[in-house]
Amino acid sequence: MKFKQSKEKERQITIDVDLDESDIDPYYKVGYKKLVKKVNIPGFRKGKAPYRIIESQYGKESILSEAIDDIISEKTAEVIKESELEFYMTPKIELTSFNPVKFKVILPLEPKVEIGDLGKIKLEKIDTPNFDTLIDEQINNMQKQFTTWTPKETKSKEGDLVNIDIKINIDKKEVLNQQNTEIVLDEQNDEFAPGLIKKIIGKKPEDSDSFKLKISKSHPSQELADKKGDFEVKINSIKQPIAPKLNGEFAKMVSNNEIKTMATLRKKIETSIKETHNQQSEAEYTNNSITKLIELSKIEIPPIIVERETESEMQNLENLSKQFKMSLEEYLSKNNQNLEDTKKSIFEDTIVKLNRTFLLLEICKTNNIEPSEEEIRETSQLLQNQKMTNSKGDNLSRDELIAESEYRLKLEKASKFLFEQTSKNIA
Repeated sequence: MKFKQSKEKERQITIDVDLDESDIDPYYKVGYKKLVKKVNIPGFRKGKAPYRIIESQYGKESILSEAIDDIISEKTAEVIKESELEFYMTPKIELTSFNPVKFKVILPLEPKVEIGDLGKIKLEKIDTPNFDTLIDEQINNMQKQFTTWTPKETKSKEGDLVNIDIKINIDKKEVLNQQNTEIVLDEQNDEFAPGLIKKIIGKKPEDSDSFKLKISKSHPSQELADKKGDFEVKINSIKQPIAPKLNGEFAKMVSNNEIKTMATLRKKIETSIKETHNQQSEAEYTNNSITKLIELSKIEIPPIIVERETESEMQNLENLSKQFKMSLEEYLSKNNQNLEDTKKSIFEDTIVKLNRTFLLLEICKTNNIEPSEEEIRETSQLLQNQKMTNSKGDNLSRDELIAESEYRLKLEKASKFLFEQTSKNIA
């Protein structure tokens, strides 16, 4: 066996391996044992035909082809052991010649990360929202949830709930005929056919009307989108909203009697909104910090890792398409995508994800950030409860749960560390 090791390139080392007859001679027996079980030879029980008979009928190459995986696997292990190389993940094997047997072993090395200067990261301050406005909006939404509807015989107005029959003809062809459709007379519900709400406002029960309107461009049906239609609308009934008063009784009602006054309710909502804002701001600051630090850092990731991660994401997408009993191309087409653009998008997203991951892991390494055993145990239990599975679809083993927990905690702790360091530079 001869092998030649290349110089490191893109954090990968390629080893070219050439085998001679003496290297592969022991594997003919391996190939024979596999092939003889697959074929039927007249005069012999299956699996019992002698080697010379199998060789005469199928040839040495057929026998060798049955053993080629064993040859490559065992010789690769020998080559790696002799070269004394430490690799980051399973090598990639490429068979370059069958006779004589030649193959390449591509070894991905551990990604190399040189972290940039955190002091150069400048973050733009996130605007503080008007909390009073957000509180009012949330209380208004609560009020709507507890609003009751009372029938009325007078003209409809904005905010009323109307029950209508509606027909639409386009080019004298009926495309819609719905009975007893309920709609709240609100501008937000005017997306179907802009102007429809205004046409209904002012009508009384039993009123009918005919008019022309253009259906929205964004309508999901190509038969209807951006087409002018002839509308026929009949008002069946109208209900007006009766909203609860914003007082102590309302506070009790929405809090299951835990809160007695509107002032206390507003304070609790304010606390919740501010906590959410702070969490979202920290997440945004952290993401911006990671993005900027990637630009300042030097990150070298073996192409094999990117390739395999991309293939894994494509496989997940293909598995999803099978759930809908479609080919991947059909599934993408249904979602207005094509295979080439999807592959490109996933490849680009994979590079971004891997850059973030290895940067954060390097932050842990250089700053001695390690999750505690208690944290790992708690996270492992959480993942177990969530029925996490591996790439084969099997439930994670105990060792896999621990490894996944440690990995997630490191990313989380590194992100927190980075936020703490860069939040000092918010301008």
